[in-house]
Amino acid sequence: MKVYKTEVSSFATNCYFAVNEATQEGVIVDPGAEVEQILAMIKQAKAKCVAIFLTHGHSDHIGALNDLRKETGAEVYVSAKDKKMLGDARSNLSLYFGDNIKCAEPEHVIEGDDYITVAGMEFDVYATPGHTPGGICFYNKEANMLFAGDTVFCESIGRTDFPGGSYKEILNSIKTKILVLPEDTNILPGHGPTSTVGWERRRNPFLQ
Repeated sequence: MKVYKTEVSSFATNCYFAVNEATQEGVIVDPGAEVEQILAMIKQAKAKCVAIFLTHGHSDHIGALNDLRKETGAEVYVSAKDKKMLGDARSNLSLYFGDNIKCAEPEHVIEGDDYITVAGMEFDVYATPGHTPGGICFYNKEANMLFAGDTVFCESIGRTDFPGGSYKEILNSIKTKILVLPEDTNILPGHGPTSTVGWERRRNPFLQ
């Protein structure tokens, strides 16, 4: 797996393109905004986008979803608990920022912890509520990478003051789903620099 990254929107959201170099097919993770910039990343990778993973339903992670689906025909994966946020501008918070983001129904709804194969790549899907009720992380064991969304950041954690957030739940999610992974697991968060599980175990002040 080769991973490309571009930073989009005024919220500096990390959008990733995980590519299976053997098949030249890939998965976009969290298309937050600026679809042309995301398409340029896909073009740079010389791969076909066949799926879109959403770690959660906030507007800064789904803002380019409608346009990206039209351009690529890729199928969307989202959790059952955050599914409703795609079509509700109030729930996805876009209404509060002067926008009205509403996205079509996803093709794939993940009920809880799951295991999926997309573009020839295998992902463990972890239910990690706390930032949103249906927050999920995608882990590829072979590449040793975790797409963590807004659950955990380098030396920080996701906000829990939005509707549906829970400080207790996000700490539990991180400790039971993420910190149990190998120390050298690369954490690719929704905002900010990458980290590792070992670094967060030792350095994240919220987890001590």
